[in-house]
Amino acid sequence: QHELQQAQRAVAEHEARTQRLEGELTALSSRLNEDYLTQLLNRRGLARAFQQEASRADRGEEPMCLAILDIDNFKHLNDRLGHAAGDQALVHLSRVLRESIRPSDSIARWGGEEFVILLPETNLDGALKTMVRVQRALTRRYYLHNHERVLITFSAGVAQRRTGETQDEAITRADRALYKAKAAGRNCVAGDDEANTPPVSLSSASNDEVHTHEKRVRETNA
Repeated sequence: QHELQQAQRAVAEHEARTQRLEGELTALSSRLNEDYLTQLLNRRGLARAFQQEASRADRGEEPMCLAILDIDNFKHLNDRLGHAAGDQALVHLSRVLRESIRPSDSIARWGGEEFVILLPETNLDGALKTMVRVQRALTRRYYLHNHERVLITFSAGVAQRRTGETQDEAITRADRALYKAKAAGRNCVAGDDEANTPPVSLSSASNDEVHTHEKRVRETNA
């Protein structure tokens, strides 16, 4: 009886150690896919998310968009307020992004002040409206630095992924649209499309254009 109890304790201790190690490995794997500052996905995490969403989109013949956004005048913010404040501005933007899009969307810090958002089951028109909605959320949420309200804006380029298109190919097209948005002035969104749709500025976007997407986010997050 005593030997049986010892064996049972040994098995229980072994199982507990195994579960602890599995938990540590899961946490380590998660950290490897996260950006240390913002806790968003990093490039490695984005690659995994893109592969999963692209495979799902191809199987279901569903649209999928990729947006790349860049903070406007970020160098000026860094020079004026300091790099620590610049880092906190990135954290602030990351928080607003998370709260403004659907849980099914993926956000990654692409590098520096650039971010990439994956929008599954979303066509180009819907993705453009989503990015305008995010811009509006950001203008309502000032970044506070030493009691100073700092308005952060971004420009974004959006591309609807083509069937079989790789992440690099989609990002190249979204980046091309980002240049178009930057050329049109700050706080603009542009799409990479054959119709060459002009960039949309926040001031020119109507409330009706983004109302449907705002409602979808509220319902999904409820």
